[in-house]
Amino acid sequence: MINGVVHQIKNLWNRRDLIKYFVKTDLKIIYKNKLFGFLWAIFDPLMMMAVYIILVVFIFRRGGPQFPILLFTALLSWRWFIYSLSGAVTSVQGKGKLIQSVLFPKAVLPFSRVVVGMINFFFGLAVLIPLLFFFHANISWNICWLPVVILIQFFLTAGAALICATLGVYFHDMENIIQYGLRLWFYLSPGLYAVADRIPDRFVPIYMLNPFAALFNSYKNILVYGTLPSGYLIFTALLAIVFFIFGLVYFNSKEPDFAKVV
Repeated sequence: MINGVVHQIKNLWNRRDLIKYFVKTDLKIIYKNKLFGFLWAIFDPLMMMAVYIILVVFIFRRGGPQFPILLFTALLSWRWFIYSLSGAVTSVQGKGKLIQSVLFPKAVLPFSRVVVGMINFFFGLAVLIPLLFFFHANISWNICWLPVVILIQFFLTAGAALICATLGVYFHDMENIIQYGLRLWFYLSPGLYAVADRIPDRFVPIYMLNPFAALFNSYKNILVYGTLPSGYLIFTALLAIVFFIFGLVYFNSKEPDFAKVV
C-alpha cells in the first residue's frame, strides 16, 4: 500500500504541468465574462462575512469588536474546503469524454480543484492582512505557524476531495448530499462562535475530534489572538495524513473502472 501511495504522489508531481493547465482552465471558467473578474475571489468571502455579521451582530446581538475578522478568518478556510469538495465531486464524472480518450492520472482532476480553492484562499488572505491591523489583532511571531496550518488543511482537503470525486462517479446525487452535509458541518464547527463560549468543558475533547474545530481555532489563534495554534491541531494533522492516504488508495483502486462508468 505504501508503495502505491508513493507511486501516486510521484505521478501527481510528474504531471504537475497538467495540474497547472487544469487550474488555469478552471480559473478562466470561473471568472470569465464577470464584471469584476478575479476580484470575486475577494468579494465573495467579504459578502459572506457581511451576511453573517448582520445576522449575528445586528439581529442576535452577539459577537465582539473583533468578530468580523474572526469570522472572515474561518470563512476563508471554509470556502477553500467547500469549493474543493463541491468541484471534486463532479470533476471525474464531468470529464467522461476526456477520460475515455486520453491516458493520464485521473487524480489530477480533483487535485486541481483543491489547488484552485487554495489560490482563492490566498486572494482572500491578502485582504485579511490589512483587516487584522484595522481591527487591532495581536500580531506576533506565532503567525509563522500559518504555513503549517495551511499545509495540514491542504492534505485534509485533498484527501476528502479524492474520496468525493470517486463517490461522485458512482452516485450522481453526491453533489446534493455534499452540499447539505457541508452546511451542517460548518454550523458544527467554531466559525460563528468560540468553543469556550458554546461548548461545555467536559465535551470539548469530543467536540475537537471535528478537524475544522482545531483548524478554525488555529487560524484565529495565530492570526488574530497572536497565540499558538490549537493543541488539538496535532490530531487534525494525523487525521489529514490518514484522509490523504486513504483518498489516494481508494481513488487509485477505482480509477481503472472510471472510463466504463462515466
